[in-house]
Amino acid sequence: MKDFWKENGLYIGKMTLNQFGATFFGVMLVLAASAAQSQRTWLTLFASAFATIFYLFLVYTVLWEKGGQDRIRVDSGRQARRPFKGLLITVCANIPNILLGVLDIGTRLLMNPEDPDRLAGKINSVVRAIVLLWEGMYAGFVSYAHSVIPNHPYLLSLTRLAIVIPALLVGGAAYWMGLNNKRLMQPFELKQPDKSRADNGGEGRA
Repeated sequence: MKDFWKENGLYIGKMTLNQFGATFFGVMLVLAASAAQSQRTWLTLFASAFATIFYLFLVYTVLWEKGGQDRIRVDSGRQARRPFKGLLITVCANIPNILLGVLDIGTRLLMNPEDPDRLAGKINSVVRAIVLLWEGMYAGFVSYAHSVIPNHPYLLSLTRLAIVIPALLVGGAAYWMGLNNKRLMQPFELKQPDKSRADNGGEGRA
């Protein structure tokens, strides 16, 4: 495991910094959308969707780059092919998110509904505040979930834990695509004409 962190720590750090940037971007967008008096709900959802897509694009970029670098090593025989390596890297980068989700669920389970000011309740309040700041790109979704399921706090906590799933899926898929030299927009790219065929065609016409 030490070797894994040594080899991939740079990319785990990049993903952590990218999340910091994405959460700041998301909080700013959600706050701006919340300031609008009309259509507030839809604007905050749209702001969160835009910030989340931006964050997932950053995840895709980092893991595709890592997959591409590993492809060179695999082709030269210097490294074994590990198609699920990107998923493991993404899991490591999302350890803070996973721990926050687990803490949210755990403290809610320990809370006394009749006395929410006990220690578990105070810890839960701190955890939720940290989640809001660290996962700001999802703030609009969390706010909407509060309005839809206000009487199901445990389900809401599970939702906070489940929001890491898109990043895990995108990270794992991006690494696999980089490892196989495939790009997200590759099916829509224009194919270059075969130079040898073009030259032969030109000679035939001459």
